[in-house]
Amino acid sequence: MKKGREYIIQGRVQGVGFRFFTYQWMKKQPITGYVWNRDDGSVGVRAFAKEDVFKEFENWLEAGGPRSAKITFWSATPCEYESMADFSIRHYE
Repeated sequence: MKKGREYIIQGRVQGVGFRFFTYQWMKKQPITGYVWNRDDGSVGVRAFAKEDVFKEFENWLEAGGPRSAKITFWSATPCEYESMADFSIRHYE
């Protein structure tokens, strides 16, 4: 069963291609949702998938994400499931 999870990623994550790299990573996974820049300089990710896919994404975040980024903190909270066709980049939510 698919679930929803919202991530907030902080650090040097805007202006370094973080959304693009996240999009590329997500497109290779059985996951839907979107990534966007937040007004406070962090990046948000809303993802819908099975539990094991979330774990893989969290491992990617723990490893530092893309080389150009510097993740200093990230959090994940459950969110309501939304049926979406794919994973996309949004400029702002």
